[in-house]
Amino acid sequence: MLKDNSHLLRSFPEDLSHSGSEGTGRRSEALFDEHVYNLGHEVYVPKSDRGIDRVVVTRNGCRKTVQITAASTVKNCETGFNVNKSIKRIREDVDILAIYVDHDELIEVNLPTIGQISIPKSQITGESSHTWFLLPKEAVVHKKACNYYNFKSTCWYFNISKLKQPLLMARENWALLERKSMTGLIEHFIPI
Repeated sequence: MLKDNSHLLRSFPEDLSHSGSEGTGRRSEALFDEHVYNLGHEVYVPKSDRGIDRVVVTRNGCRKTVQITAASTVKNCETGFNVNKSIKRIREDVDILAIYVDHDELIEVNLPTIGQISIPKSQITGESSHTWFLLPKEAVVHKKACNYYNFKSTCWYFNISKLKQPLLMARENWALLERKSMTGLIEHFIPI
């Protein structure tokens, strides 16, 4: 019996095809770069696009290869998102899968003269109006990872208001970039 789904990962591809989401891809990559720069790290863009979107070198000298993808909204469900990135489209030498989600959480506020209203969290906190999920590759290919999300599917779904592992741990997990080693992370991302 197989330990995980790593056999589905791609080796160095000769002709990796694009999904056709150039606009959202470029936007999510630019937002990723901006966030990483703001954290004080360096971001490098590979000259050829063969599945690795960024190489990040952190302040503490860690080097991580990152594949970036964007989630798209689901009609009639403001908290539902689809990700068009199956395990088969992740390179075996990638360290982190970064998923961009254009979603701003609503917070209920009770105003004295108006009553209870919903306000985007970014307007209250000043934080960004989008969310990132940073998943180590091992958390995506683990055999229990598909208990809640069908990472093997061409397009898989998640509800941002009802997150389960490994996405629960991956939400805004920028510290993952600074880890010296990617080993020993599974128990944090996958309930064992």
